[in-house]
Amino acid sequence: PQHGLYRWHIMDPIRFKENLRVTIQALGACTDGSEVYEALSDDIASVAYWYQAEPHAAFPKLPTSDRRWYR
Repeated sequence: PQHGLYRWHIMDPIRFKENLRVTIQALGACTDGSEVYEALSDDIASVAYWYQAEPHAAFPKLPTSDRRWYR
């Protein structure tokens, strides 16, 4: 089954000044009663939005296509 989940932090924003690290933990099921989670092969995606204070420093040039990380 496919699921779409979201959370907007409107009333309780997550504040940061320079860096923000987010981790996603995905656990499988415990089917044999051993309390050990089975491995998953899920396709997980995430996006983050933030408000940028102006003025800001110029953005660096993007690397050429052959230097970018292949996904």
